[in-house]
Parts: sequence; structure tokens; C-alpha cells
Amino acid sequence: MLYHNFYQSKSSSKQLIVLLHGFISDGTTFDNHIDKLTEQTNVLVVDLPGHGEDGTSMDIEWSFDFINQALNQVLSEYQQYQLYLFGYSMGGRVALYYALHGSIELAGLILESTSPGIQSEEDRIERQQVDAARAKVLEIAGLEIFVNDWERLPLFQSQYDLDKSVKKQIRDNRMSQNPHRLAKALRDYGTGHMPNLWPLLSQVDIPTYIMAGELDEKFVKIAQKLKDSIVNSRKTIVSDVGHTIHVEDSTEFDTIILGFLKEEQND
Repeated sequence: MLYHNFYQSKSSSKQLIVLLHGFISDGTTFDNHIDKLTEQTNVLVVDLPGHGEDGTSMDIEWSFDFINQALNQVLSEYQQYQLYLFGYSMGGRVALYYALHGSIELAGLILESTSPGIQSEEDRIERQQVDAARAKVLEIAGLEIFVNDWERLPLFQSQYDLDKSVKKQIRDNRMSQNPHRLAKALRDYGTGHMPNLWPLLSQVDIPTYIMAGELDEKFVKIAQKLKDSIVNSRKTIVSDVGHTIHVEDSTEFDTIILGFLKEEQND
């Protein structure tokens, strides 16, 4: 079973938000949000395969279908709650896949800086090659060199101006990961191996909240396309932040999450 931590609400909430992290991270990326979120809702934090405390066997393929079944197993223990699934980046891709293919009923879906996959077969194959090359760097050059390169990606440029203590926290979390397990995660369920979900988005029939950072132009465009494709959805573009909204503006992130849950509670 996927490693997970449950945090009980300080109120008598029947809602439970399940948090899925991004690549080269784990559930501890949400530690700074737990106190605020549990004022209103229960929280479940999950470590995805190859990350954090996850102990999934490396002898099996961590396909999207496998992760879907693993999440079924975890969420089946919490069906007494109204379940809201949140995912950031890689976690958002998993969350969206689960919203379409999972067997446990969800009350809502929240997506941060994520995508329903790559539409073009040619582009998907190219991305698989990129993922494979990055996996080789992890295995041959090691974690520190990979992290140094990862932190220089344009996607994370908006993190350069963060407080030093926050940047240290992010780097420490990245450096705590296992490079061989990260490499397998890239090969098994990296962006290039995600099924193209674009044609299926009209089937998402639960309330969905989509967010992207203003400085993250690629995902701002994807967020708009998601909004146009998912009928029961709303969208927010958060000012002055990039890809990692929950890190770059944690207060606004908490406000968005709790606001959405409160609206759904009142509906």
C-alpha cells in the first residue's frame, strides 16, 4: 500500500482532502499547510511510487493503472468522508487519471500546474526519450548533479527569489530522495508515459478547481484548455508566482483550497 499520513480536522468536518505531490518531492512538501487546512478539513497526504517513504516494489511496473489501483486501496479506508483529490504537477496527472478511472467516489478534484498528457504521438515519444535521459543522469551522475540541473529548469525560475530558508527546505527534500527509485518513476509514469486524457475530459463530472501560476505561461494555457474541457470547473491564475503555487504563495494556496471546500460544503 502507498505510504500515507492522516491528519484529523480540528472541526467536525466530513470532508477529506487527499494531497498528491510532484516529482522529486514527497508528502512532506505539504507540512507547512497542515495546521491551516485542518482548521476546516481532514487531510490525507500520500507518497507516490518512488518518492519519500514509499516502499513499492521495484520489480513491478509503476504504470498509471497500477497507481490507480494503489490509490483505490488507500482511499477505500476513508470512504466515510467526502473525498477531494488534489494533485500538483505529476500528482495532478495521477489525480486526473484517478478521477477518470478510479473506483472510489470523489466529491471533487483540485489540480495545480498540471496537464492531461501529451496529445501528439510524436511529442509523446520525444518526451519519453527526455524522461529516459534524465533517468540515466540520476543513475550514473547521481542525485546532486540531477538536482542542480533540475533547479535550473525555466519551470522553477520563479523560485530563485524565495526566502533562503524556503529554498533550503525544497532542496533538502529533493536531496532526500532515492535516485534509483526516481529514475524508475520517470521511466514508468513520467509525462511521456501518461495516456493522453484530453479526449476524455468531458467525462469528468465532479466539481473541479484548476489553478496555475501567472509566471508559468505554459501551464496557464493548459489551465484554460482544462477549464474549457471540464464542464463543472473553475479556474484561478495566481498572481506573481510560477509552477509551485503551494510553495511560492502558501497563504493564497490555503485560501483557494479552503474556499473551494467551503463552497462545496454549502452546495
